[in-house]
Amino acid sequence: MDLVPKDSISDLNYWKTPKDFKMALNTLYNNALQGFSGYNTDIDSDIAYALGANEISNGTWIATDDDVNWKNGFENLRQANLIIQKAADYAGNKSEIEVYEAEARFFRAYIYWRLMLRFNDLPVITKILDVKGPELYAKRDSRAVVEDFILNELEAIKDKLPLKKNLAAEDVGRITNGAALALKARVALFAGTWAKYHGTRTDFNQLFDQAISASQDVIDSHEYSLFGGKGAESYRYLFIEAGDDSPEDILSSRYYIDIRTHNASSHFAWGFSGTPTKQLADMYLCKSTGLPISKPGSGFAGYQKMGDEFKDRDPRMLQTFLIPGTIYNNFEQTGNNIVCAPQFSTRPETRTGYKLWKFMGEKKGTDTQADFDYHIIRYAEVLLILAEATFEKNGTIDNSTLNKTINEVRNREGVKMPPLTNEFVTANGLDMLTEIRRERTIELAFEGFRRDDIRRWKIAETVLPKDMKGIKYKGTEYESLNVLNNGNPGLVDVDGFLIVEPMANRHFVNPKHYFYSLPLKQMNLNPNLKPNNPGW
Repeated sequence: MDLVPKDSISDLNYWKTPKDFKMALNTLYNNALQGFSGYNTDIDSDIAYALGANEISNGTWIATDDDVNWKNGFENLRQANLIIQKAADYAGNKSEIEVYEAEARFFRAYIYWRLMLRFNDLPVITKILDVKGPELYAKRDSRAVVEDFILNELEAIKDKLPLKKNLAAEDVGRITNGAALALKARVALFAGTWAKYHGTRTDFNQLFDQAISASQDVIDSHEYSLFGGKGAESYRYLFIEAGDDSPEDILSSRYYIDIRTHNASSHFAWGFSGTPTKQLADMYLCKSTGLPISKPGSGFAGYQKMGDEFKDRDPRMLQTFLIPGTIYNNFEQTGNNIVCAPQFSTRPETRTGYKLWKFMGEKKGTDTQADFDYHIIRYAEVLLILAEATFEKNGTIDNSTLNKTINEVRNREGVKMPPLTNEFVTANGLDMLTEIRRERTIELAFEGFRRDDIRRWKIAETVLPKDMKGIKYKGTEYESLNVLNNGNPGLVDVDGFLIVEPMANRHFVNPKHYFYSLPLKQMNLNPNLKPNNPGW
């Protein structure tokens, strides 16, 4: 009585052709890759603030029974393991499906990377589980084991994946050799710095070597370059419609009109999903001198007028922040050429006084029909990884390496910032590591890196339990225009800067808040997952 269903494809009739494997992988492209779903990135850190306090940023979150990151992660992991297992059993010519098996192993590594970021130690599962399998109640493997598993997987499959230039037109956006190398560089840098600053393993220099080697391989492939197709505004346009399939794109979560769309494009969304803080604003250097605004002679124009602090600053600031008085387009508006108003409640809404322009699309459509891609890995990050890993390993970085990494990023069309050199750092009393980290923060702002960066650098305990601040309000043009929204009492510090969340409401418990709790329900179902992460 075991009949083949007539209204669906059974597992017995599937996995017969390369197309079957390709289609099975499409689920992971949709479900496993980070995208614009829940796109309020960086509000869990010190550089962004939404319309209210974030419990992870201020240290008030508690352990929960369930965590969607765990649920989705292990569901996607099962799909990846299923494809890998079916590839091993494939009756046809194995070379026909080699690339799809490699894609599935990439996803397995990527999924474990995302899970490790949140849950630390994890059981490494490489097979399909059944209800009687002992793996269902597996213990967690150490963080080092998980890190090495991810890195070894990516190393094993990188040469089985195509170069970007060799992709067929219908396959553009699928996993490539460059994506595997770039992810390996990212993971190795994270693992190396976490080990160095948290003391979890002693072999961090070999992890830095892996980050250096993988990022150098991406550069040497000559497959990628920084986007400059929009002239002076290339940085801003990279993140909206014009940046899709750009030479900077290594891996993106892809969107298509009438197939898969998002609502992260409007000036309504940004505000609710995050606006810059003073912490981020202060990081941008002065363009004419290349100096921080705190340095004498930097060229900083002050705060008296609303536009003053944006004068002579790194052009990426002007392409990330939406400055009052700027004429801009917005895809959901009935008319274009909107003038950005300084009032807090005028879209894009703000609590800090700063407004976000990055990710604000211009293609006309309804508020849920944006179709530009979410860049998961881009070439600029790879360049920054090489610079940081080199300095972390050696304690120094020569000018030639700076020129092909940080200074390449600074030389993007429309940015053209002064170069960073050892001589400049010494002459101006700067710290090279601080400047490398500054460059990473401003280049990748609002792309979801900041909290993980301050965790791995072990500085979260310093930067998070402070007043969350916004614009300079007292005694400036902002105050004279009465820009505050209802409910904002206008609390300021001694220098007149707006305090949107006071230090008394912000907490960081070390080591607890460097980690997240495992879902309590999962530990009840599988006691072998215990103990929970430190402090939880």
